[in-house]
Amino acid sequence: MTKKISGFSGTLRVFFLLIIAIFCYSQLFAQKTSEPPESMDDFFRENFPLESTLKQIDADIARNPGNPALWQTRATLLESHGKTDEALLALEKALALIPEPAASQPNQKGKVRIVTGHNYAGALFDIAKIYLAMNRRDEARKTLQRAVQGDSPHMMACTYLGNIFLDEGNSAEALKYYNLMGHNLSTSGKISKGNALYNLKRYDEAIAEYEVAAHWKPELPSVLRHLGDAYLRAGRYADALNLYQRYVKSARQKKIPESEIAPVISRLEQLKKHPKSGSTKHD
Repeated sequence: MTKKISGFSGTLRVFFLLIIAIFCYSQLFAQKTSEPPESMDDFFRENFPLESTLKQIDADIARNPGNPALWQTRATLLESHGKTDEALLALEKALALIPEPAASQPNQKGKVRIVTGHNYAGALFDIAKIYLAMNRRDEARKTLQRAVQGDSPHMMACTYLGNIFLDEGNSAEALKYYNLMGHNLSTSGKISKGNALYNLKRYDEAIAEYEVAAHWKPELPSVLRHLGDAYLRAGRYADALNLYQRYVKSARQKKIPESEIAPVISRLEQLKKHPKSGSTKHD
């Protein structure tokens, strides 16, 4: 690959590497001829050897040290190879080179934010991910909160913040960040938002989120269980019974331990005996 792209200069060569990587990664899903790696980190690690690729990126940085994208690329490579401390330093360098987003200014069509705003938030998000990987949760939280400020919050940062607050039992605060995502939540995001609403006893709203997740992943055990719980709390006992039955079947097909399935079986049996009763807890 290096020989083919040696004619490219500076940033173009590095971006070409990234574009090829992402394209090839996506093709693995489309062709279904081989099992894809579990993450982009796996893909980079397998296809871009650390020493040779880093040498190439560093040569580009030497020619253009003020380009934040090159430092971010360096961080991506280092992180994929488990070099989190070095990746963090590269991201901090990139962040220092990106102008902080200016306050949005009104014009005839409404408010606009300068283009660098997204890149700045993206660098903050990448830094926060590394903090989380290093179990530096307080620093991660503060960095994520910086990434969601202003008129153009970083979408994934919103999800990560929501998950942090949800894990800490602060469902109301988690919901604020899930709501910032609008319709951009993934399946797991929909489940998490549903969990926050469920914890707040807003069962009908939780059902709406779970139902979207169930439409996208109809046999995903976690969404079937959560949707069944919400139906039960909302008094939709027949729907709860159906969802619990589907959960047990799907969970066993996916070889989920019986100890995790047992509480749902207990609810299922109770519903069969007493169709208008049941107890629910998120196990």
